[in-house]
Amino acid sequence: MKKYILILSLFISLAASAQKVLNDYKYVIVPVRYDFLQGDNKFRLNTITKFNLTKIGFLAFYENENLPQEAGGDRCNKLFVDVEKENSLLATKLVIVFKDCNNKVVYKTEAGKSTVKEYEVAYPEALEKAFGQLYNYGYKYKGPAIATNTASTSTAPKSSAAPEDAADMLFAQPIPNGYQLIDKTPKVVLKIFKTSQPDYFTAQSETINGAVIKKNGEWILEYYKDEKLVSEKLLIKF
Repeated sequence: MKKYILILSLFISLAASAQKVLNDYKYVIVPVRYDFLQGDNKFRLNTITKFNLTKIGFLAFYENENLPQEAGGDRCNKLFVDVEKENSLLATKLVIVFKDCNNKVVYKTEAGKSTVKEYEVAYPEALEKAFGQLYNYGYKYKGPAIATNTASTSTAPKSSAAPEDAADMLFAQPIPNGYQLIDKTPKVVLKIFKTSQPDYFTAQSETINGAVIKKNGEWILEYYKDEKLVSEKLLIKF
């Protein structure tokens, strides 16, 4: 009995330690291709990675994205995420690995597993299961307070600098945890969800999983299509 209590105590201690390490970082960099696959964003694994990291609370960016000014410069204020495949004959197993700026592993999940034979189903399923562990740890950034974080709790996002009668203007209607963007039809074009930053939203539609980011005063929708990063300017009235 004492042996099992010791093992459980060790597991809890390691989990708490891992959580503390992750909580020290605000930004995570996601590659556009994983080494065990050929092709950018194969099976949408990189999109799935960024989407889940953002939903957990990180500010996640692809390695080829332009970072906001406060995130740039110091490489060591970021974590670098990777997904690795474990050898298995009867299942697809994927683990999520976090490394610091010195390429040192600071946290690694247990393998998420899928027994589905088709890779296009098995890989996303295994990755989602691996992310399940991260949701359980309750990530919360513990670094220095950022002024924009405080503003995000009380100040609405700023609208695009364009007249409301612009043909392609989208109007933001509040929904739980974000907004739905409607056109003049009216039709819901996109749903965007809040993060810890007022100028950064995750974005979803029937065909898109991406992000809406404010860059140089303009709202930019970014997502992957046919394994290529697409950026589109949006006119939004909040």
